Amino acid sequence: MNLIDSHNHLHFDNFRKDRSDVMDRARQAGVKAMLLVGIDPDDTLRALETAEAREGLFTSMGIHPQMAGVFSPEDVRALAALAENGKIVAVGETGFDLYRTPETEDQQKELFRAHIELARSCSLPLIIHDRDAHRQTVDMLEEEGAWSLGGVFHCFSGDAAMASHIVAKGFFLSVPGVLTYKNAAVLREAVCVCPLESLLIETDAPYLAPVPYRGKRNEPSYLIETIRELAAIKKIDAECMAEITTDNFFRLFARASKSGLE
Repeated sequence: MNLIDSHNHLHFDNFRKDRSDVMDRARQAGVKAMLLVGIDPDDTLRALETAEAREGLFTSMGIHPQMAGVFSPEDVRALAALAENGKIVAVGETGFDLYRTPETEDQQKELFRAHIELARSCSLPLIIHDRDAHRQTVDMLEEEGAWSLGGVFHCFSGDAAMASHIVAKGFFLSVPGVLTYKNAAVLREAVCVCPLESLLIETDAPYLAPVPYRGKRNEPSYLIETIRELAAIKKIDAECMAEITTDNFFRLFARASKSGLE
């Protein structure tokens, strides 16, 4: 089965002791590629170092909205120096987090704007972090004319109406292991209205492990549980669902090479 983890943090210290084993288990489970997401300048460099060590690993460059107030728009602009590296395939994650850091909303907005400018200058898609900030996130993409850049709402947490809106604008919706939870009715409804060509799957490892691993450290080999649930909701074969989300990954992250993945 061809699986791609469109958002994880395998470069985090959570995986320092057994990172190679985690990657081997992922490969054995059918995971062909992974996107390692940057959350600050140093973290982006660590992700890039990890990605350069193996085929099938790609990286985004960005500063997480929770880091607003620690880093400035100038720090975002400085990431452009990494754009020539072929392993960099996206900008982010960026957006708003009004759950953990609502007090820095204004600074988050300025960081988000800088990421949009960076994505535009580098011709790369956006990875959107949107937590308790659906209106602010959509309004910002509208104000900045950023829908045309393309991108994905990672760990999508909106409802069916929002899902319909963002895919109509050309963005993708990415679902984590949360889809397997009993209390994920709203997410399942969103998935129901989302066309197959607009869906991605992710771990957000080390977070949000799917059932039956809920509460444990998440890892890419667990993607099989998410793809099975997604396939059941969309009423198609899991193998077919895996192929569709894999194709979607390479359409969105057009800079990512399939070379060496077979």
